[in-house]
Parts: sequence; C-alpha cells; structure tokens
Amino acid sequence: MNKVILKILIITCIWMLAGKGSSAAQIVDNSNTSISDTLIFDTTITTPVLKKDTITAQDITSSQRKQFEKTLVARYIDSLAVAKQKVFDENNKKSESLNPFLYKIFGPATYYKDVTKSHLGLNEEINETIAERDNMLMKWYMTFPTNFKFYDEQFDSEEIIIDTKEKAPAKEDIKEIIEKVDRKENISVMPENMDIGLQIVKPNFWKKSGSFGLKFTQNYISDNWYKGGNNNGTMLASLYLEAKYDDTKKMSWENHLDMKLGFVTSSSDTCHTYITDNDRLNFYSKIGIKRTKSWNYTASLDLTTQFMPGYKSNDTKTYSDFLAPLNGTLSIGMDFKPSLKKGNTLSLSLLPLSYKIRYIGLEDDNIYRVLNQWSDFKQDWGSKIEFNTKFTLVTNLTWKCRFYCFTSYTYVESEMENVFQYSFSKYISGELYTLWRFDDNRKEDFYDDKLGFFQFKEYLTFGLSYSF
Repeated sequence: MNKVILKILIITCIWMLAGKGSSAAQIVDNSNTSISDTLIFDTTITTPVLKKDTITAQDITSSQRKQFEKTLVARYIDSLAVAKQKVFDENNKKSESLNPFLYKIFGPATYYKDVTKSHLGLNEEINETIAERDNMLMKWYMTFPTNFKFYDEQFDSEEIIIDTKEKAPAKEDIKEIIEKVDRKENISVMPENMDIGLQIVKPNFWKKSGSFGLKFTQNYISDNWYKGGNNNGTMLASLYLEAKYDDTKKMSWENHLDMKLGFVTSSSDTCHTYITDNDRLNFYSKIGIKRTKSWNYTASLDLTTQFMPGYKSNDTKTYSDFLAPLNGTLSIGMDFKPSLKKGNTLSLSLLPLSYKIRYIGLEDDNIYRVLNQWSDFKQDWGSKIEFNTKFTLVTNLTWKCRFYCFTSYTYVESEMENVFQYSFSKYISGELYTLWRFDDNRKEDFYDDKLGFFQFKEYLTFGLSYSF
C-alpha cells in the first residue's frame, strides 16, 4: 500500500514540476520494468548523486531512498504553496477566505439544477468563476455519476440553525454601560415621587368554592289504575359553601356551610300536603396551627340544626324543628392532614377534649321524649374523633366521606356519611347518599330488633348541579 501511495506522489510531482530543473534520471522498479517518466529536480535541493542515466532499485541504498522520499515530499508541499499563491494572488484582489461560489465543489456530492442550466447555456448572467465551476461539476457528473447521492431540492426544507443563546457582554461593553449610569453623589437625597415600575401584590391565601344542586322526581297514578299505587313527588335542593385559608407556613382555617332541604308528597298521607325527608343546616369551622408538615394543633366548632318541622307520614306530632335541637361541639386536639395529589384531601382529627351542648328552642313534649332530654339545655364533656376525606376515584366520579364519633364515657353518638357523585356534564349529575347513625342515648322505644340503636338513611338522585 505504501509503494502505491509513493508511486502516486511521484507521478503527481512529475506532472506538476515538468519543465523545471536541470537534471533527470530514469528509475526502474524491482521487476526491471522501465518507466519513461522523467524526474526533474532543482539544483538548489540536495539529491542523491546518480552517475548512471538508467538505474535499478538495487543500485539505490536505503539512506539514499529515504533522502529521495523526503525530497519528493518537500517538493510536493512547495508546489501546493505555489498553487495557493496563484489562486489567492493579491494582484487579482482575491481574499484568502474561501470563495462562496465554490461551496458546491467542496460540499457534499450533490446534483444541482443550476449546473445543468449553465452547461446548456440557459443561465445568461454568470461570471467566469461560476462558469468554470459548473463545467467542472458537469464533468464529474458524467464521469462519476454514482458518487452523487444527493440533489439540491433535498436541502430546501432544511432549517438554518441559529445560535439563539445570549452572549455575555464583553468587559468593554460593561464599562460603557457603567459610564452611562447617572451617578448620585449624595444618595440620601432622592426624588420624592420617583416611579420605578415596581408593584407589590399581597398574596391571597383564601380559596373559596361551592356547589349547588336541584333534583326532582314525580309520579302520578290515576285512581282507577289497575295495579294500584300512590301519587308522589320529591324535590331536593342543596347548597355547599367552602372557604379555606392557608398561609402554608403557620396557620390554616377551614369553614364549611352545608344546607339541604328536601320535600316529599304522597297521596297516602292524609295529614300533610308534604313533609320533609331531607333537612340539614350545618356549620363547621376548624383552625389549625402547624406543628409539622402534616400535623397541626387544632380547634374545631360544629353546629347542626334544621330549617323546618319534621313529621312522619300520617302523624301530626312534631319530631324536630328549627333549633330543636341545636347540637354544638367545641373540640381541641391534633389534626393529621397530609398533602395529597390531584386535589384529593384527607383529615383525621384526634380531639381528646370536647365540649358538647344540645339546646331545644321549642317546648314540645314529643321532641323532649324523642331526644331523651327533659330540659332546654344539656351539656357533656368527652372525647371526639373526626375523619373527612374527598377522593376522585375515576374521571367524573368523586367520593366524599364524613365520620365522627363522640363519647361522654356514658353514651356514644356517631355518624358516617358517604356521598358518591358522578358528573355527566357540567350541569347534570347523579348522587348516591348513605348515612349511618348510632346513638345509644335514647329511650328503649327507639330500639330496633334488627338494627338496634343503629339508624340508616339512603337516597339516589339525578338532576341539575353546578360547581363554582
């Protein structure tokens, strides 16, 4: 391989240096084959002394061969320097930078339409440099067609890469900027009304939300309907408001107002045009002081009553009414409230110190009997556990759970409320509501053979809903 490269270099030098120098020698390789090419050397360069007009490879020593090869390389480099000087001659006023018209020669092997048009004489306004370039490319197209694997239209869709990174200002630029800044000799004397365009916005730690729902059902049966039955209709309206404060560092404050009012009418009820089957007015407030990331010192207030009198079907007695009763609980303890993703919430309150009151604002013997309380006011000390959570189970399906358990260490009162709500659209939703209640502070008359002191309530509704 080295011999082949050496022969190529020799032939190239012979072609470039033909006609220059003062002596020549014919060289024959190891096979004694004569080469007619003549090597010309400049007399100023030291060369091996060859006394024969024709020599063989055996007649040349290794040292002479090395000197001979060095001479060839030196002459080849000199010839390139001379060629460069001719191309970038100052008399022709050419820059030493690469001519932009020659990029098609030194770039990737590509077919260009302009080259073909120029060769066919279709491009009239071209200079000599472009004409020579196009002629050279056309010869290459015809001689080595398989070497050109690209065409110019492939590069039309390519984007130019631009460096958009901002460069740091030079030291000289920084000095100019500093010099342009107005200097104040006495900084204590400043303009009174200087507008620097700075606005300070106080963060809002309050989050407010709410939801409204309105559901209807109606059923009518004529008097002569062959299967029998009763006419009935139901309506349920609900409004839930929420306001939360959280500065994320020290304090949090939650406020909830839950209102529900539902009516049912039935032709079988001869005593009432309608009665309430859902009636709730609840206010809940909890304040917390952060102890750790998930634990807070907390104090909570829970007040519950109803809007309208409560009756049973075909019964004129009143079982409950507004402020009859009014249940209130004030509790102090610790609250575990971890940070959950996707808007889910969880709160577990351990309240070892709780104060509970029950006020009856209506003098009615039946209400006293139902509540097993024979005075307007009753109070108890005890402990309480609260659990509240809200989870998005799947898309558009949410689950809310409210649980509390209070004990005075003589009786237990507990409720567990579950609400599964599915939103069909922004304004249409369905809701499954269940409520379990346990209260053993009642007369034996309200003890059920199957449920004992447990009580259960459930409804399934569809209707209008809106969240804000």
